[in-house]
Amino acid sequence: MKQCLNVFGLLLLVGGLFMFTGCDDDDPVIDGGGGTVSAGDGMYLTLSGENPSSTAILVAEQVEAEDFQAQDRDGFTAGYMWLEAGDYQLVQVTDQEITATIGGSLEVVDDGNSDCGFVNYMVVSTVADGDAFTVANSGLYKVTNDQQTNEMTLYMIDSPNLIGSATENGWGADTPLTGSVTDEGGSWSTEGAILRSGEWKVRFNCRWQINRRIDPNGSLNDVANGYQLFTNFGGTPNSLVVGGANIQQTEDGEYTITVDWDPRDGWSLTTERTGDAPVITFNPNDFQMAVIGDATAGGWDSDQNLFYKGIVEDAHTWLGVITLADAGEWKFRANDAWDFNLGGDLAALGNGGDNIATLGAGSYYVNLSTPDEGETWSAEVNPASWGLIGAGGPTGSWDDDQDMVADGFVDGVTTYSYTGSFVGGDFKFRANDGWDHNIGGDVSFLTLDGDNISIAAGDYTVTLEFNGETYSATIQ
Repeated sequence: MKQCLNVFGLLLLVGGLFMFTGCDDDDPVIDGGGGTVSAGDGMYLTLSGENPSSTAILVAEQVEAEDFQAQDRDGFTAGYMWLEAGDYQLVQVTDQEITATIGGSLEVVDDGNSDCGFVNYMVVSTVADGDAFTVANSGLYKVTNDQQTNEMTLYMIDSPNLIGSATENGWGADTPLTGSVTDEGGSWSTEGAILRSGEWKVRFNCRWQINRRIDPNGSLNDVANGYQLFTNFGGTPNSLVVGGANIQQTEDGEYTITVDWDPRDGWSLTTERTGDAPVITFNPNDFQMAVIGDATAGGWDSDQNLFYKGIVEDAHTWLGVITLADAGEWKFRANDAWDFNLGGDLAALGNGGDNIATLGAGSYYVNLSTPDEGETWSAEVNPASWGLIGAGGPTGSWDDDQDMVADGFVDGVTTYSYTGSFVGGDFKFRANDGWDHNIGGDVSFLTLDGDNISIAAGDYTVTLEFNGETYSATIQ
């Protein structure tokens, strides 16, 4: 006899849809098997003691590779699903029979790796025939299962957000979407969003990925080193791809952007152009701001770049940490050229203004901003430095930093260091005791807002270097 199951199309990283053929009554068909479970072959996350639901299937998905690319991983599956609070197990269905049950112990991980604040996720160490684990809070989750490391992750999605050079906030800050979701689906949207020529993506809870590598600083392409799962979508608005390439924006305009989730049809994105974008009088992406001068590490021949954070307190803002000498002068300039350079009074900088006298030997946190699209500029420059923060760092806390020492500069490279004990676990570098400017990821090529760095407990000398373009660190 023929049995029907209401299964759904789930977005895969490879950009396809996973679908079954429909019955005459629009329900898909499952043929054969003769078992007692009305579900197709596959892995399902199921409330303990209940039959699997088609809306909780896990299917193959790719993970992150080097250079923000994607790669296959044997035994790695994922799904987006609404979970009610309760006890869960993972079940394997073959020929309409449950042929395996997987459970395990659950722990909550707080890795601090979100620009919207710390967002926890759960990890289940899986074992065959293991006990059910408890999901405490109902909600929409991304659920993954990795057979190579015998673990599952469960990541609650509060909201999707937009980020990218095509948005008004650039790559430095998310454009939030508002909405809600239930077990029947939901949507998030924003009206009046300005998109310009450039690139953008959708990401969940202001984070790019979850790092489950054994050595967080090792190669992403080493499959034995674990994996890094995506928490973002790219591709095109008509074909979202998990971890896919940046969405290309070619037409400037004012848009209503809506992200929908349906338990059967998965994710979709619509962009409705509702008007023209304001005439550009100032585009922050045209200004790679930097400091230069004989008081800086690079002298008058090499710039020390600042990072465009986006709009902070209604002003376009660039941030950075610089080291100044005890003698000399410096100023700001854009794009490694003198066409646009700022000097004079820090509170009222002017194009072509006088060189700025050094503030004394030491490390400084720079906040350069323009509240009126380039009409006026000002900068705050305060003594500060890089700090080490994290449960695995010297303070053992995500709330308190351990300041690093500014060691000056040689041959255009500024150096900061710390020697002492580490508790062991995850940590990051951040500037000025705040999260606006933080770096992590691969210690040989640290990135802004990068992943946490993992370290074993012990005594170390950590050295952070900035060559004017990129950050790197050594840990001995």
